[in-house]
Amino acid sequence: MGKKVSFTMAILFALFMILPAFAPEKAAAASKFADGEYTVPFTVLKDTGNEQSTTAEYMVSPAKVIVQNDKTYAVVTLKNSSWWQYFKVQVGGGFADVQVVSNDTANDKRVVKFEVKDIEQLVNAKIHVIVTGIPGFAYDNKYDIRFKFNSTAIPLAPVAEKPATPPASKPTPKPVQPTPKPTPKPAPQPAVTEKATATPKPVENNQAVTKVETKTEEKNEAKPVESKEVASEKSDTTTEEKAPESAEATEQPKDEAKSEASEEELVAEDQAVAKEESAEVTKEANDAEVEADSTSESESSSTWFIVIFAVVILGGAIIFAMRQRTRTEK
Repeated sequence: MGKKVSFTMAILFALFMILPAFAPEKAAAASKFADGEYTVPFTVLKDTGNEQSTTAEYMVSPAKVIVQNDKTYAVVTLKNSSWWQYFKVQVGGGFADVQVVSNDTANDKRVVKFEVKDIEQLVNAKIHVIVTGIPGFAYDNKYDIRFKFNSTAIPLAPVAEKPATPPASKPTPKPVQPTPKPTPKPAPQPAVTEKATATPKPVENNQAVTKVETKTEEKNEAKPVESKEVASEKSDTTTEEKAPESAEATEQPKDEAKSEASEEELVAEDQAVAKEESAEVTKEANDAEVEADSTSESESSSTWFIVIFAVVILGGAIIFAMRQRTRTEK
């Protein structure tokens, strides 16, 4: 039974190691600290907890930290360098030997350099120390230690201003040009005719009567009658001339009303065209957002499909292996 459990645990561990490979990779973030060399104190902790390791007594703190081209390096001086058999720092999923910068055999010191992926996090390391030169004292041990750097003194890199993304250009609706209103023509005023203002001739006839005393009374009476008839004819002609002019004056306001109505119709048509254009632009923007959402959903669904497929295959392999093992034991 114990062998089955260990075998199952081994397969599950392999499954968890494989699944991250199907996840989308994230781009490595650039260093947030400014390039340069800085003096940074550090402490050495044991492999677990917050207790300080005695290894710190054989290292010189502070260390020199170099930030260059989005990479961070730590330069540490080791005391009693002859005791250090190896010094390895975690790199990815394994451990690699540190780089030896200089070795001072006279003072038994060594300067080493190693890369730090994130100086704000703990850095795991492995060491092997053999104490020599002390009579009656034997010491040979290997330790897992962790470095904790105090990065508060390192200045941050200046934030690069991102170029402003210009907004998507939208078609500018054409301005509605008002139709020029026709200038109303001044209504012609009726001209004063000489006939309408003419002095009636009966006065002249009366004057003629006073001058000519030899004419009879019948002639004097006939002349005034004739002058009245002439005056009435003249007034009739004046009325007929005024009637067409008043008809023309009434027709002009009707033409002006028609022109104003046509102007209002043109303005309403232009406003309707502008609304249709803005509605089309809004529809295009909504279609673009829907298309982007559908693309992201399809990508996430394909990733989950791959993960589920891998789990099913590995689960089948586990069941098949357990059955084979059961048959073999029988």
